[in-house]
Amino acid sequence: MLHDHHKLLAHPAMLTIREAIRRDLWLKLAVGLVLLVSGLSLTAVFYQKYSLLAALGLGVALPGAWFLREYLRRPKVEDDPLWQVLHRRPRHIVWIYTQEERLMPFGMLLSERGTLFVMLLDGSELTLALPTKKLKLASHFLQRLLPHAAFGFSQERKQQFEVNPALLVRG
Repeated sequence: MLHDHHKLLAHPAMLTIREAIRRDLWLKLAVGLVLLVSGLSLTAVFYQKYSLLAALGLGVALPGAWFLREYLRRPKVEDDPLWQVLHRRPRHIVWIYTQEERLMPFGMLLSERGTLFVMLLDGSELTLALPTKKLKLASHFLQRLLPHAAFGFSQERKQQFEVNPALLVRG
């Protein structure tokens, strides 16, 4: 069983998950740097004459510093909580479902995005943004990797998870 698990972890679908985690890390870094630099610049330019704008600059810089801190705490894909649980504690995952969102004003598709929700035995959740075209691939792969977990969203599963996440473990 353990050998099969490691074989599945080498599956090409893990590349999709890895790339999504990497993209999330780079986004944290980029947003953090933009907010921090712009906030500190605003503060430096206006600190003597316009204290309100300087305070606004600090207000912009603080979330930037938080994003940078989050990136620096776990700069590698292997440090990501989802990656860790998939590799080290897969039985800790009890429920997985996906959600697709499409922005279609007047019937024209402007954007679409997907989210993979991974619900854990301790009642916490991990999310991962994935291209909508890759959601099904990731979900099918995870069904093979995690045969004990429940898949797909329903109100009944949501209620079971809220009462006791262990209720969703199969077999």
